[in-house]
Amino acid sequence: MDIPYTVSARPDTGLYNAKVGIWLFLASEVMLFGGLFSSYIFLRVGADYHWPVHELNVFLGFVNTLVLIASSVTVVMAWASLKLRQIGKFKLYMAITVLCAAIFMVNKAFEYKAKFEHYAVKLTDGTFLTGHLPQGYEIKFGDVSEVSVLIAGENKAVDGEPLKHFVPRVEGDLPAFKMTDGSSITLDQSGFTTLKEATLKAAREKLEEDRKKRREEGEALIEAGNIAAGKAKLDEAERMNIVPDTTIKLKPEQPVTVKVKPSQIFSYTANSLTFKDGTTLTGKLLDDSMVLEVDGVDTRSVPDAEKSLAWKSGLLGEPWKKAFIANRDHHLNAFEEKHGDRRDPKKSATLQKEAFFLKIKSATPDARDDAHGSSKSAAASAPADSHADTGHHGHHPVVHVDRKDIAFYSNYTPKLNTYYAIYFTLTGLHGLHVVAGAIVLFYFLVFDGRRLRENPEHLANRVEVGGLFWHFVDLVWIFLFPLLYLL
Repeated sequence: MDIPYTVSARPDTGLYNAKVGIWLFLASEVMLFGGLFSSYIFLRVGADYHWPVHELNVFLGFVNTLVLIASSVTVVMAWASLKLRQIGKFKLYMAITVLCAAIFMVNKAFEYKAKFEHYAVKLTDGTFLTGHLPQGYEIKFGDVSEVSVLIAGENKAVDGEPLKHFVPRVEGDLPAFKMTDGSSITLDQSGFTTLKEATLKAAREKLEEDRKKRREEGEALIEAGNIAAGKAKLDEAERMNIVPDTTIKLKPEQPVTVKVKPSQIFSYTANSLTFKDGTTLTGKLLDDSMVLEVDGVDTRSVPDAEKSLAWKSGLLGEPWKKAFIANRDHHLNAFEEKHGDRRDPKKSATLQKEAFFLKIKSATPDARDDAHGSSKSAAASAPADSHADTGHHGHHPVVHVDRKDIAFYSNYTPKLNTYYAIYFTLTGLHGLHVVAGAIVLFYFLVFDGRRLRENPEHLANRVEVGGLFWHFVDLVWIFLFPLLYLL
């Protein structure tokens, strides 16, 4: 059965069916993105922290804008070429449109990758250190005197897996371990499997002994005339049908040290560390500092920026503090010269970021060469503190931030703040629309050859509908780019 009005227009609307459908669909899309844009505005106005400004890659966003505008032109050219039955040009323009969509998503992938690799560390005084974790954030735990492994009984979801959690994090060679009975084992696959089987066997035997003992006690009570107590003992024996957990304590024959990321463990203290499988180490916490390659210091939330924890001797130190002061004074003076008393510097988000968010582009303050003159004279040509060494390729200082000084840390993902939550929501949803639209247009180009040969006018209508959706996707980006990247 042929569906009517796929090529010719309906007499009541003057449009063919698909065009009516796409306009109704786009109306619902307008309400969706309109609500999201409105939410962004209200969240920004009501934010209780310094809203991020000019943090995204404007160049990459601008390139993506040009790419989508070009794709809007080529999809129209593809439709016009098909209407004129210029099949070769139709395929060329449609291929360019799909290629533009691919370029857009590749650029977006690079942008997302940079956000996932970039971190912000909030110190206890409100200072944010931004940068990268060249080695990741790892805890060093050593002088291990005992390893407690949980061997779960029956019907348990969590079981001790030291070969998966503990052993891979051991630095150096893994020593042999002594059990409580004095025997020695090696925590390899064979040794642990044997230990686990023997432990479960012993637990089952003990369970049977306990059940037998309860039954004998119950029978004895019944024979003595205490029927109620005897039946209670027998019922208790029947309920004892689950093998209990067993904790095995192992002592290393040589000192053991582990390095592990906080996400890989359940908890830790100064003298114990517990993995997610329940394996617990008893020893000493050797190092709980984060190794951060710093590329920025944000002091906008600190009451007195000159007293920020970033400038203490264990972190960036006095030289970078002098560079910060020179950079801050430069921007404040320039703002005053330009605006005088006409504008309040505290109400300028751009000025606050330029003055109180120090961007670091070198390993030492005396190597800086920026446009504000906060270089050698400001830092008195002094090197960074002894705790701050050269970063990757010497571009940034590397500092060790003690865990006690860290209030919160995250990469630039929705967990960091509301801005990045809505940034990923809006751009991610838009990216899904780009992918969906590109798939449809690619289908018209590659898999709709039969309709192209037999009914090109019908295909032209379908391409027009796909083009309308594609124009909407481009229009959404035209709003997203200035909203997120420029304002």
